[in-house]
Amino acid sequence: MKKLILILLINSILFSCEVFDSNNDKTQEKELSELIAHHDYILSLVKSTTCTSNSQCDYIAIGSKACGGPKSYLAYPSSMDTKLLFEQVAIYNLKEQQYNQKWGIVSDCMFVSPPIRVDCINNKCVAVYNN
Repeated sequence: MKKLILILLINSILFSCEVFDSNNDKTQEKELSELIAHHDYILSLVKSTTCTSNSQCDYIAIGSKACGGPKSYLAYPSSMDTKLLFEQVAIYNLKEQQYNQKWGIVSDCMFVSPPIRVDCINNKCVAVYNN
């Protein structure tokens, strides 16, 4: 049952994924809602897989600040379908970059440092930013 729900969710996202362009009639609110839904989907992919050791954890840059660079980093277990994760994060990052350009979004332009390590805590990968 969970697989069926996941497949339906993936299909609905893939078929609803269209590249934002200046001819698109969507409102800013609608595009933002789609970005949030896509981000939530990515988080659900990561949360659906567990880890048992720190060596099973890694991270990926996610999001696109208006002035460039990632918004944050997402810790994930290497035992998950990383190909799907990387594809979805790439689509999300591109869509957010296009959203920012289309709607004139501004950001703080501060560099977001990657985590110093990723630990497996309570069977979930957690990004660690300080000692």
